[in-house]
Amino acid sequence: MSSLLGRRSGTDAKTRRGGDTTAAGPGAAPGGWRFTLKGSPRHYDDVREIIEAGGGTVYFGEALTYERGAGVALWRVQARSFEWLPRLYEWWAEAERVEPIISDFHLYLPSNLKYAALTLRQTPPAEVEAFIRTNAPTDAIPVG
Repeated sequence: MSSLLGRRSGTDAKTRRGGDTTAAGPGAAPGGWRFTLKGSPRHYDDVREIIEAGGGTVYFGEALTYERGAGVALWRVQARSFEWLPRLYEWWAEAERVEPIISDFHLYLPSNLKYAALTLRQTPPAEVEAFIRTNAPTDAIPVG
């Protein structure tokens, strides 16, 4: 039965995480900028690992959710630094080079989760970081 729930014996952490369609971690301490990224479900695990390896916390994520009829991945992020952002762009360019499928990431602020504040494809990493620092809230993650 456990294999039906994404828990397979003899698999690595990435494979186990990929079996979970929804992942929510404990609330991170306040002090980071909070925002949401949405992108291709194909990239869920890789993007999550890049964010968490570079000073961010994905405090809620969904590998597959539906928005206006399209399947998307969702990462709710609290970032204390932006070391991960240039790495995300590098990984993204390589992913599109290897597998020529055009994808995009959209950034949302907690004050308006219906409409994207910006698209990462049209915005360089330094501008994305400046936008987040200026506009994203830094309060604690809401519980409940």
